Amino acid sequence: MPMPSNSEAEQLKKIMNDTLDISKYILASKDDDEILTHIANLINCDAYIMNVFGRLRSYSENAKMDASLFESVIHDLKLIELTEPVTFLDKYSIYPLKTMDKFTRRFVVFSMKMPKDLSNQLLIENMVNLLSLENMQVSINLNQVRQRRNELFNSILTQNLPENAFEDTLKLNGLDSNSMYKAFEIDEINSVDTGHHQEDMHRVNDYIYWYFEKLQIPIILISWHFKPFILVKTKKNLLPLLNELSKFIHENFVESKTQIGYTDDAKPLIQFKKLLREADEALDVAKRENILKPNKFIPQQVEDILSLVPKKEADMFVDAILGPVLNLKEDEKDELIELLSYYYADNQSISMAANDLFIHRNTAVYRLKKLEKLLNMSLNDVSDSEQLRMATKLYLIHH
Repeated sequence: MPMPSNSEAEQLKKIMNDTLDISKYILASKDDDEILTHIANLINCDAYIMNVFGRLRSYSENAKMDASLFESVIHDLKLIELTEPVTFLDKYSIYPLKTMDKFTRRFVVFSMKMPKDLSNQLLIENMVNLLSLENMQVSINLNQVRQRRNELFNSILTQNLPENAFEDTLKLNGLDSNSMYKAFEIDEINSVDTGHHQEDMHRVNDYIYWYFEKLQIPIILISWHFKPFILVKTKKNLLPLLNELSKFIHENFVESKTQIGYTDDAKPLIQFKKLLREADEALDVAKRENILKPNKFIPQQVEDILSLVPKKEADMFVDAILGPVLNLKEDEKDELIELLSYYYADNQSISMAANDLFIHRNTAVYRLKKLEKLLNMSLNDVSDSEQLRMATKLYLIHH
């Protein structure tokens, strides 16, 4: 085997030293802008990092912000499918960084054509590999955050956690219990009776995350009974979004046949159990009736009819039934009406209502007995209970 010449040996030594220098920056957890600036100085060009949507994430100091680059990448390059380096616009080199899945992949971009010189090729490949190590950690951290959130909400669903403890836990996880969310639930029905259903649903989860991140709409995904339940932080109508999501999944996961149930009624995050129940009910209807388009949760017809009652007449009925409750202090009044609302929504199950409201069952029993005494009515009396149900629904419709 021939020995390298002195000049070749010097080049290899420089490449090794430069690679070691960059690796120290990455291992020292320097931020991406600082790492890119160091790389740019070594190879005398601008350097950028963009995500799989073509959005700029980091760049070297004094790098030129070329709008044509980012606009063209978005329109002309399908980054989600890009696995090999390419020269773009005849003046940029784009290298995909290695990652665990294509949905979280990032790309390093150099303002230069791909080098033909083998030594420069080796240096850039080494740098890309080093940045890939960091990119793998970014992906791991992202997946860990998603897994922690999934475990958090699963624990709430399986345990009767007090409301204040849930609110504190949300805050620790960077979430606001009062933030408004809508929700949907999705199931991949081709593989339900096979051993691949859970694996297929994991793949669908990836598409869901990618789709909403592209739209820059925050979501929380909870795996519940082998189905993804998704909380969507948006004021938009969900139907157009879900139609596009369904189309996107089918285009990229052609063997998939999905059904979706959703609720378009936004609620605070603290009420996520109610959102789950509504989305789950809508999905059950879709599966039972073989509805392939996203199916919206529709409340019982009686609520639709009650919404037609004029406010003046509704208020007269509500005052006649709930008058003593409406005269209580605001917090106490809201507390009792909210309990009644959940009690009837949960088919008059005190345990389920207590669980949804993050209170002990004994607390719910105490409040309901207090309400019965205050109104001189009985929840066990069919007539009294029906009047209370109607009055509660009318109050919530008009207030």
